[in-house]
Amino acid sequence: MHRKVKVDAIEFLKNKVYLGAYDNTPENTDQLIYFTVEEALPYNAFHLDFGPLHIGHLYRFAVALHNILNDPENGNKAVIFYSSQSPNSRANAACLLCCYLVLVQDWAPHQVLQPIAQMEHPFMPFRDAGYSRADFELTIQDVVYGIWRAKERGMVDITNFNLEEYEQYERVDQGDFNVISNDFVAFASPKQSRPGAPLNEPFRKVLQYFVAHDVQLVVRLNSHLYDKKEFEKRGINHIDMIFEDGTCPTMELVQKFIGASETVISNNGKIAVHCKAGLGRTGCLIGAYLIYTHGFTASECIGYMRMMRPGMVVGPQQHWLYLHQNEFRDWRHTMVLDTISDSSIGGLFSLISLDLYKSRERERRRRERLQHASRNSRSTEMDEDEDDVVDVDDSIELPPSTPLRRREASGQLKRATSNAVPIENPGQPRKYVGADGRFTNSDEEQDEGPYNSTANTTVEIGSPKKKADVGTVMTLGKENRYSSKKIGNHSSPVAHHRYPQSQFYRKITTTTTTTTIASSPPPTRVGHNADGGLLKVPKQRAVTNGKEKSSRIGSIERVLGKPGVRKVSGKRYTSGL
Repeated sequence: MHRKVKVDAIEFLKNKVYLGAYDNTPENTDQLIYFTVEEALPYNAFHLDFGPLHIGHLYRFAVALHNILNDPENGNKAVIFYSSQSPNSRANAACLLCCYLVLVQDWAPHQVLQPIAQMEHPFMPFRDAGYSRADFELTIQDVVYGIWRAKERGMVDITNFNLEEYEQYERVDQGDFNVISNDFVAFASPKQSRPGAPLNEPFRKVLQYFVAHDVQLVVRLNSHLYDKKEFEKRGINHIDMIFEDGTCPTMELVQKFIGASETVISNNGKIAVHCKAGLGRTGCLIGAYLIYTHGFTASECIGYMRMMRPGMVVGPQQHWLYLHQNEFRDWRHTMVLDTISDSSIGGLFSLISLDLYKSRERERRRRERLQHASRNSRSTEMDEDEDDVVDVDDSIELPPSTPLRRREASGQLKRATSNAVPIENPGQPRKYVGADGRFTNSDEEQDEGPYNSTANTTVEIGSPKKKADVGTVMTLGKENRYSSKKIGNHSSPVAHHRYPQSQFYRKITTTTTTTTIASSPPPTRVGHNADGGLLKVPKQRAVTNGKEKSSRIGSIERVLGKPGVRKVSGKRYTSGL
């Protein structure tokens, strides 16, 4: 027998997955189960920014959701993931669920964006981490498409994501760096009191990781705060491409950076890039390369990078990427890797114009012919007319990595973009250790220089075989941020973490109507099923009523079903979520 109930939430998967926002904590029923991660997975703001939540939060959210969906007692229940009704919380919750469905469940972007499209009230766009007035909006759609494109290009794989490593190295005292893609690491500038001074712990962690993971090049964008020989004596090339904080690089510098990166990547190496905080200038250059190589739009690229390292690309640098995105993409067809090394970038190779390359090749061939004629002592003078020179583009051998298809950028576009210089940025945030040992943000550490949710949809819920306990509320519990705990089979201290380490899960049933997901270690890996299906959480320990028991979390394919969005009726959504 089927019963119909009204759900004040947005439907993503009929009778199974919904998104809600409530002022008060809702109570579970025998047909609905609610859970939230708002307090357990907080965003650590630099200034007025509030999201999106990063890839580590996404992984922990996936584990929590799968534990709920795979609980046999919840087999006939619909799951409502909810947040408070503040605009910031609503946006973070919606973005988290959408990215989960794209990255973990392989939904297409249009499938996850359709339920939240044209909502009343609309979702709050994200802003940058700078101290200036926010004038560049980053929407949930931008983040979703950025994550989708990165997944399609093999830049991010949640099934091989190392949560322990990510959460360790993004801490200031452990190096403050994040892997942005297979080829790039973004990090904050190491510091030394003087050349040859003993290395502090963050610097040692950086060096150890770079050596172990084949980082072959370090690019410094800020003033000298350490001795570059610390990298060079470990076999890591180091070059300076310094420009002022809050500003944007020249096109010549971007061409040198992309060319140097291509040279290193062709040798199966990685590139590490830093400015002072590893956010603004670093995001400019890495973002330009990602647009050039993978065809991101500027907004998609910024959304993706902020998922991997919160705060990347600040102030006018966002507009700079937007203005030049088409130019970067066109370089794939109008620029080639130079064949003459550039001493200003450590003997690596810059990008040069395809026209310049062909002109230089014609001149080289011309000289070779003249030299050959001189050696043979020909008596007839060489006709210096250009008609004697074979001037056919196809006759010139191009570097093997250069596409033969050529696409010219219009002169009007070049003039417009070259003169577009955004306003100055008053500064960028910087994480640092305060006197009390906590990690906060400070102006002194800068680089130089309520909505209602009422989508009343009717849902048919099959009669459960067994009634669940009295209505319960799923939340994520808290844990002492300065304690030590285990992640998988490895111990990892969490003292002095940037944000509270309250994201480990276990199920505790109390005599009240609240069920809390608290601190049992999640699996360190999430993998697909043997049949290539959806994500499966390996065996783990759960605690119920104080007693530990062993349980295996199976596939959620039978629970969540295949990706897709099914409309309940032809009525227009009027929810404020």
